Amino acid sequence: MRNILYAPIVKTGDAEMRGLGNLTDEDKDGITPIFELTRSRKSSRIPQGDISKRLAKLKDVFGDRHFILDLTSDRNSINEQIEKLLDNRNGYSNWIDFLVLLKNDFSKLVPTIQITDKEVKTEEEVYNRVKAQVELLDKHFAEVVYRFPLEHEYYKIDLGHITKKISIDKLICMIDAGFITQNKSGIYITKAKSIIANIKKYGVKRIIVSATSFPSYPTQFGNDKEGEINLEECLFYNGAKEDKTNVNFIYGDYATIYPKRSDQAGGNGWVPRIDMPTEDALFYYRSRKSKQELTFVNAYARVAKLVVGDQRYNKINKKIKDCWGIGQIELAAEGAPEGLSPSFWISVRMNIHMTIRKKML
Repeated sequence: MRNILYAPIVKTGDAEMRGLGNLTDEDKDGITPIFELTRSRKSSRIPQGDISKRLAKLKDVFGDRHFILDLTSDRNSINEQIEKLLDNRNGYSNWIDFLVLLKNDFSKLVPTIQITDKEVKTEEEVYNRVKAQVELLDKHFAEVVYRFPLEHEYYKIDLGHITKKISIDKLICMIDAGFITQNKSGIYITKAKSIIANIKKYGVKRIIVSATSFPSYPTQFGNDKEGEINLEECLFYNGAKEDKTNVNFIYGDYATIYPKRSDQAGGNGWVPRIDMPTEDALFYYRSRKSKQELTFVNAYARVAKLVVGDQRYNKINKKIKDCWGIGQIELAAEGAPEGLSPSFWISVRMNIHMTIRKKML
């Protein structure tokens, strides 16, 4: 079985692809992302967006490395193409055909199992379609992932059917806790331990434990100018994996992204902010653009100077080298930020976080 250390969940949006694409080749080689396929930007020429554009970008930034492919469940990021891939008729034949064709460009692709009861009247028919899908995935791929939310009530039923149609050594289970708010990881750990104990009964040897604590609005855990967020996902993983008997636990997170996409305000509708991940937390500084400032350059420069002057930044800067995100903060601190949008600084945050996590695992 291939050893996986870090499996960040990454949507195929512009900010995410920029953050991941600017990792070093060594760091890319050391991670196995779970890519959630999304539509491309809508335009007058392509009003629904096009997943082929996202796949082309994925090939460009990540090459032919190992990754896990899933379909986004975010309604804001789905188009008709993704809806068709989720069609459960004929054993999810659209999904299977799509994956087999993708192997021409992504030979190390690891697919996820899709499960939906849309337009299916009985439980028996739901699982007949799922089992047909799994049988074909087992035929065409060396590894397959069963991903389910922590609160999913039917994971044991799912596994009962899935494990009848696939070699157990090929199966990776992924427990996705989604968002964990501050100081609540203990509740999730208790639930995850119970689930893990049940999963082990099926003989599963690899389990991804994933969550995020990055909120939709970071200021809810700080103030207007600065704040700090504990990385509850790290506590969740460490607590859930205490019993290591016969199981390879894999650390997963959302690479400091809130699970549900929210559109950033445009025009003058945002306050320049830079987030700086550390090994067990993330801190931020913000500074509003004054009415006299025509651009956001000075505001981002002010914020970056506060970040680089923070001892928490200096501790991380000494530990990681060749980090694009760190370089962007330092350029901004010198008064020459390369990006002046929230999207750009999401990329910076993700890039630093993934660099740190890869180095730690």
